[in-house]
Amino acid sequence: MKQGHRSMPVLAVTDVDKTAEFFVSGLGFTLAGKWTEDDGVPTFAIVRMDDITVGLQVVKKVTPPGPWATYFYVEDVDAYADQIQSNGVKLEREAMDRFYGCRDLEVKDLDGNLLCFGQDLSPGEAGPGL
Repeated sequence: MKQGHRSMPVLAVTDVDKTAEFFVSGLGFTLAGKWTEDDGVPTFAIVRMDDITVGLQVVKKVTPPGPWATYFYVEDVDAYADQIQSNGVKLEREAMDRFYGCRDLEVKDLDGNLLCFGQDLSPGEAGPGL
């Protein structure tokens, strides 16, 4: 029986509101939900773009993991690059074909988390990039 259904990477961020706005206005996600503490300060949010779900968890200091905080698969990475650049998002690395069978680009969020958006160049039963 197949068990894998969906995943939600959770990124450490210092400001849930600002980072959620970056994902919404810059990267084309929608805000699915936001949770606050008793003092009204947001501590967690969920943003979505189609089947991609990302959690944003507030922390005092972010130490970005490397090399990527997460990898997102999109249908057309070049069209996505045009979309996010028109929203004012700076690419850390332009879209390029990679040895692992994907074409991808990199951006950083407001806390320096390196996000990779890629397109599977030869989709098959083994899965993206395989």
